[in-house]
Amino acid sequence: MGSPRWARLDRIIRAGHLYTGLFLVPWMMVYATSAFFLNHDDWFAGSKPVWTDVADTKFVPDDSFPAASEERARTIMKQLNLDGAHRISQDDDKQMVIYRFCATGYYQITWNRQESRLVVRKQQPCTFYSFVNALHYQHGYSQPWLAYLPWGTWALIVDLVTTSTVFWVLSGVYIWARRPRKRLLGGICLAAGCLLFAILALSLSR
Repeated sequence: MGSPRWARLDRIIRAGHLYTGLFLVPWMMVYATSAFFLNHDDWFAGSKPVWTDVADTKFVPDDSFPAASEERARTIMKQLNLDGAHRISQDDDKQMVIYRFCATGYYQITWNRQESRLVVRKQQPCTFYSFVNALHYQHGYSQPWLAYLPWGTWALIVDLVTTSTVFWVLSGVYIWARRPRKRLLGGICLAAGCLLFAILALSLSR
């Protein structure tokens, strides 16, 4: 491979390393900040939200009420003006429990069949700690794409973050390898990091 081709590849790798990093700055800050919060969870005990009752209404379904769990959940959430991304954690003869995703605090919707009641609780108050952690845990493609587009878009960007992280590592190694004057110091850092990781991984596996 000639020098001009190497120079062209250098420009492509550096540009990719730079611009994907700039585009993903907000997401990387979210994951870095929330990882710090989770690693020092005890420091932020006063910032954790608690479940607070926000609604308690009578609910008696009519003959048009669907039989399928997912359709029932959608019907209940629409009645409460809370339609959106969610998961069903319980659905039996006694009650249905739905968790409605929201970055400012999840909603817990409980339909008590025997008492014909809908009880809605929300995680409050919304703090920077709870907001960042809620964004950290958003993932997956389980929600209908068109109905909940923001969540699907977020899932796509999570994939972009993970693949970009691998690219940053590999491109960083490439950039180091292309700088002869930095190879000794860079090689020491690379070897030390890999060795420390191996020692810790083996220790944690016992």
